[in-house]
Amino acid sequence: MTDENISLNTDDQLPSREQFVRAFYKILQSLRIHRENNQLLTESVHDFIRLLHRIGDEQGSLTVRFIRGRLYLQEERLLYRRETVNLFDNLMSYFEKRGLQGIRFYPHIENKDMTEVLVLAAILNQAEQKKEPLAWLSHEIQEEGFSWVEIIKSDAKSFESRRHKSEKALKTYAYALESVQEITQKLSAGSRVGIGRTLRITQNMVDLMMEDEPLFLALSTIRMYDDYTYRHSLNVAILSMCIGKYIGLSRRSLEQLGLCGLLHDLGKIMVPKHILSKPGKLTQEEFEEMKKHVLNSVRQIVKIHGSSERKAKLLLPPFEHHLRYDLSGYPQTHRHEPLTLFGRIIAIADVYDATTSPRVYRRNAMPPDQALGMMSAHAGTHFDPILLKVFINMVGVYPIGTLLELDSKELAIVVRAADNPDKTRPTVMLLSSDENGGFKKGKIADLNEKDPRTGDHKRNIVRSLVPSDYAIQPAAFLL
Repeated sequence: MTDENISLNTDDQLPSREQFVRAFYKILQSLRIHRENNQLLTESVHDFIRLLHRIGDEQGSLTVRFIRGRLYLQEERLLYRRETVNLFDNLMSYFEKRGLQGIRFYPHIENKDMTEVLVLAAILNQAEQKKEPLAWLSHEIQEEGFSWVEIIKSDAKSFESRRHKSEKALKTYAYALESVQEITQKLSAGSRVGIGRTLRITQNMVDLMMEDEPLFLALSTIRMYDDYTYRHSLNVAILSMCIGKYIGLSRRSLEQLGLCGLLHDLGKIMVPKHILSKPGKLTQEEFEEMKKHVLNSVRQIVKIHGSSERKAKLLLPPFEHHLRYDLSGYPQTHRHEPLTLFGRIIAIADVYDATTSPRVYRRNAMPPDQALGMMSAHAGTHFDPILLKVFINMVGVYPIGTLLELDSKELAIVVRAADNPDKTRPTVMLLSSDENGGFKKGKIADLNEKDPRTGDHKRNIVRSLVPSDYAIQPAAFLL
């Protein structure tokens, strides 16, 4: 396809991001055939600046990248559609001829500076004829003193690496989820099932956690109302393994802890479906039936084919996960010795994920910070107080994935736990409204940041919110 294949007619029905790409490309092409005072060219520059402010003001800048045959705007891939296929292909060809990986624009440019936009377009057009176009481009932009645009050179690899890690993490999550489903379904059908595949997946989970713990922890924010049981087991495994890493467990112990988390609720396959999916509160008789899942988990693990030595290490923590630190809870025993370390860890992960996830009998989940507050009130009785403190230190007062309302009237998702002494000022991703009534990624903001003039924090937390109330899936923004 040639540059002339693209229609230069503005399509106001396109999303603003695609309109921006179109306006940018129209300037480049129109300048080749029109004088600087041409009306079409002037309108294109005004559209470019207007859209740069609309999109860039939300995040501080606007980035267009060309990575492996795909266009990205603000690190989100632009999807091919009938109206944009020629536009995207032509712009990528334009980038490729100049060795461009991307351009970043800053919104501190006004319509009065439209001449600078035309000078930039002329430089970009001329670069194709230069021996080293990218180096020439960078030099010319620096010579012009443009503070509102920069050529992206070095961060394409790190950007691709982040995307690769996210894709790898999601694949690991999907394989682990599939493994739990397979074990459950085969045991329900009375078929033979081994531990080998699940063990290998758990080992992969340990690898991922060692490589990028925040990304691994972000997987535990995936919430699917209609697929709760399997995801709960996987999320408990993830949270438990992170606690284990935090207290310095060996790799082999982390694998074993992860397996215990994945299998801790296996006995629920024997709970009648009308009880498991009952939307209201269980009767006492139904609750007694539900409590049997703990012993049944042990019975199901015994049925799995594997070495007796390995299975023996998997039995006790699932048995203990509804026993409390003070040995109350269920199933009732006459033991006096403390719960195992793994049992105490899984109990914390189990309650945290259960209370922060929508359930069939409770559509509205509890925000993570409120869940931690509730759990703290039971430290020393329900939960091991030291391990619970470790868990809170690990995730922060506002754990990753928490949806916040700020006093700046913005919504934000926690992307990194706070590192200030009281753990109350995390790093967040600001959210902005999209064209479909939902939300899209905004800029990253550190809530520790202060206004240099007043010394006050720029943003403060008003309250935490339930993501499902806003149709928000935190993992979609974190991964």
